[in-house]
This record gives sequence, structure tokens and C-alpha cells, in this order.
Amino acid sequence: MRAETRPCNVAIDTGLAITRTELDAASRLVHRCYLERGYVQPTADGRHVSPYLAMPSAAVFVARAGSEVVATVSLLEDSELQLPCDELYPAEMGVLRAAGLRVAEVSALAVSEAHRSVALEAMRALIRVVGVYARDLAGVDHLCIAVNPRHASFYESRLRFRRFGGLKAYGAVNGAPAVGLLLDLREMDRPLDDDAFAVSLFGASERARTGARLRRDRACAAAWRALEIFQPPAEFTGSRCAAV
Repeated sequence: MRAETRPCNVAIDTGLAITRTELDAASRLVHRCYLERGYVQPTADGRHVSPYLAMPSAAVFVARAGSEVVATVSLLEDSELQLPCDELYPAEMGVLRAAGLRVAEVSALAVSEAHRSVALEAMRALIRVVGVYARDLAGVDHLCIAVNPRHASFYESRLRFRRFGGLKAYGAVNGAPAVGLLLDLREMDRPLDDDAFAVSLFGASERARTGARLRRDRACAAAWRALEIFQPPAEFTGSRCAAV
């Protein structure tokens, strides 16, 4: 049964998932949403797992309403494992790499059914933080994503992705249909003054503010992980950055 949609009057805050609690909430949210759509089978612990998300370069982002994680998305940087899109579009991905372009994949996107009223705001905010992180902190040129074709028009019209791969059955989500989309992050480095949409997402002041926030989040997350090695998590409760 779907959760009842609740109005949300709390401002949406987006950034890197920092604590183990936030990472766990993001994992459970993805699993719950994917299960509802028939993309996965239920797991024993109710978490979404992937070898790509286990890579050190993977970054998990969350949108928070107060202290609650209401949406999440992950950025998978290219590695020895390559990327999930390589399963569907090996030739197209090979062309990007052969051109010397750095590519990363947007993955594990989920929005809480109980907070659909803020879905668009959360999505735009997550695309902003993923784009800035990918371009300014990871040096990525293109973001790729495999989406259900019924959602493709949203990414194309609202987020400026373009199609680079045709309709395929995607084994990673129980054979659901998918199409490949691509976002050229190099556009962020060109003048955006005549593009109101691009300015609203990646304008110079917004980009600088978001980049500073993400660098702080990344340092905070690293410090938190280091402390977890030396003392039980229960011993350092409090704000997300209390460990820094």
C-alpha cells in the first residue's frame, strides 16, 4: 500500500549523505521505491546494495526535510568496474571514453512517496548538487543515466538530458525497459546568462555556494567515517558534523 502523501512546509536541504544513519536511510528508501515499482526483489534487510556503490569514489546525496531523508541519488564515477550503463550501451559508452571524456552515472534515484509534494524541488536540488560535485569536485564531462522511458521526457524537458541510447530491457531492474540519457556538464563552463534554466541550476553564485557546501560535506563525511573506526557510533551522537 502506498504511503499517504504528506504536505511538507520544511525547506529542502540537499548535500552529501554524511552519517551512517543517512546512508542507511538512503539505501532503504531506494529499496522501498524500487520494490514498489517491481524493479527488485525484497532483500532480507530492506537495503539497496550494489558493487558500484561500494566503490570508494561513489557519492550518495540526500534531500532532507528537517531530519528526514525524503529523496536520494548517487553518483558513480567511472572505474575498473565501468558503469551500469555499460551493460546496456557498451558501444555508446566506448565512444565517449575514446573521445577522452570523463563520464559518471547517476544512479539509485528515489523520492519518498510520502513527500511527493516536494518531488520536483528535491529533484532539481539533487541534480544541482550532483552536477556541481561531478564537474567541480570530480572533473566529470558527462553524466549518463538509464531511466524508464515513461520518465525520459521529464529529464529531457526539465533537466536538459538528451538521448544517447535506445530502448533496452534492463536486467538490473528485473528487465524493466530503459533508455539512455546524457547530460553534458561542460555546458556549465560556458556563459549561461541567456539561459534562465541553466542559471537557476548552475549559475556562478549558486555553483560556488553549492561547491563550498559539498567540499565541507565531503570533509565532514570523511571525519565521521574515521571516527566510526575508533569508537562506536553511539558515542558520538548529535549534529551531522559534530565529528568535525
